[in-house]
Order: sequence, then C-alpha cells, then structure tokens
Amino acid sequence: MAALEEWTDDSDSEPEQMGEIPDVSEDDEDDEVLEKPKEPPKPEKPPDDPNISKKTGRPKKKLSQKQLDALAKGRANRDAGRAQRKTIKEENEVVKKKRREQAIVKKAVRIKKREVMEEAALELSSEGSEDELEIKQVKRAVAKKRAKKKVAAKKTEQVSTPAQPAFVFY
Repeated sequence: MAALEEWTDDSDSEPEQMGEIPDVSEDDEDDEVLEKPKEPPKPEKPPDDPNISKKTGRPKKKLSQKQLDALAKGRANRDAGRAQRKTIKEENEVVKKKRREQAIVKKAVRIKKREVMEEAALELSSEGSEDELEIKQVKRAVAKKRAKKKVAAKKTEQVSTPAQPAFVFY
C-alpha cells in the first residue's frame, strides 16, 4: 500500500511542475544514443558497359557472327517494310485528296449549271419580249434533266426485281 500512496503522491505533484523545464546538459551520455543510425552501404552499380547484364552483373554471352548477320538482315527488312508502308500510305493520301478535289469540282459545276438555269428561267419569265433561242435552250435543258431522272428511275426498278428462276428444286 505504501507504494500505491507514493505513486499517487507523485501524480499530485506533476501538475505543479508542468511549467518547469528540466536542465539538460550537453555533456550527458544520452546524446550518443540519439545519434542517427548510419545508412546501409549502397549496392554497387554495374558499369554502363553494354556487355554486362544489368540484372545479374555478369558479362553477357557474345553473339556469333552468323547471329549478328541475321540480326542486321532482320533490321534491314524491318526498315524496308516501314519505308514501303509509308510510301503506300502517302500515295493513298494523294489519291484520296485528288478524288475529293474532283468531287468538289463536279459539285461546283452542277451548282453553277443549276444557277444558270434558274437565272435563265427568271429572265424569261420577267422579260416581256421572249427570244426564241433562249426559250429553246431552257426547254432542252429541262427535257434532258427529266430524261435523266426517268432513266435513273428505270434502272433502280430493274435492279430491285430479280429474275425468277426457271426451275425450282425442293
């Protein structure tokens, strides 16, 4: 019980000593214990020699001359294939570009023709005196367009109806 009372007596005195700072001298032997531990030695880095393996640190096996020749030949074939594919791709891009330009030109021509026809029709309808040549040109152009539409419609009808087979086998 006496030990228990001493313990409780010490705890009572602690709040009073909170403000006090204990004296620590620099000559204490405890400072040696608090020093940082020394870092473990770093593993030796293998030299940057390409003949030494980075994983094992041992010299690599040297390739024979035949293996080196095969490796060089394979690399040359690879490079040739890359160059060939690149040129084919560039040629295809040039062809696509030309096709796009031709399609744009065709569309522009169609639009221009349509505009000319519309302008001619407006001029004929607005003018009091009609020239026979202009009227004939407009009528011919309109007749050609109608004929083209009819021919295109007939082609689609013929394609859509397949021919019936002569014999049916079950």
